[in-house]
Amino acid sequence: MKTKSNDNMLKNILVAFCGVLLLASCNEKPVVIDDPRNHPEQFKKVDTVERVKMMEVLKQDTYLNDLDPDAGMEIQKDQINMFYRSEQDSIDDYYDYVVNQDYNGKNYAEEGVTFLHLIRNGDSLHYEIIANNRDVLRFKYLGDDSIHEFFPAKRPGKLPEILPNDADDSELED
Repeated sequence: MKTKSNDNMLKNILVAFCGVLLLASCNEKPVVIDDPRNHPEQFKKVDTVERVKMMEVLKQDTYLNDLDPDAGMEIQKDQINMFYRSEQDSIDDYYDYVVNQDYNGKNYAEEGVTFLHLIRNGDSLHYEIIANNRDVLRFKYLGDDSIHEFFPAKRPGKLPEILPNDADDSELED
């Protein structure tokens, strides 16, 4: 008889414990997942590179645009060639350029900001250099705050000569 009452008491305790857990779970707040399209500003390109308080130096090389591999820029000693090359046509725009830490009469050396100024026929385009390393050149056009990214062009060397696997020495001498 005692065993039966102990079993009933154990069942009642177990049912009460499950009831408490069920009631406690009802007080939890529901998980709400916000649609990221409602907040596009959270998904903008953000530069995480720390600013260095020294002026940038552009490496003389050819860089391709991140959105269009036919477009790019070739940095030379005294000019930058902004180009677009396709099968139909080729466009080359040559600019003189200055890299410094001055913009609109203000010096930004303390902030660690460097600017690229492209100059042609008295007109100029002003960019802030955001990233400048061997992997990427990233500029912010100061006219509309748009970001432009360029990546180094891969310049393959001489293609390797492929020999057939089953070639013997007599075939190679011919």
